[in-house]
Amino acid sequence: MADLPDLPDLPDFHEALQALSSLLRCPITGQQLHIATPQELRALSTHSGDGFLVREDQTAAYPVVNGIPSLLPESLIALIL
Repeated sequence: MADLPDLPDLPDFHEALQALSSLLRCPITGQQLHIATPQELRALSTHSGDGFLVREDQTAAYPVVNGIPSLLPESLIALIL
């Protein structure tokens, strides 16, 4: 079996999601999404997900499940801070 070339170090998951979140947009409004802050996570604590992407206006969030953002309109969670 041939030797495989060395692979470059991959950024950790949080860094990758941070970079990806700058490209993601809300499918309803087109606003930019960001990774939920600790305050936003507290407001979302009753919802399931490994994490959340929050809309720019901080009125809605989308869950991240198994590392995959669910950006379907029916996945939207109203956010009240």
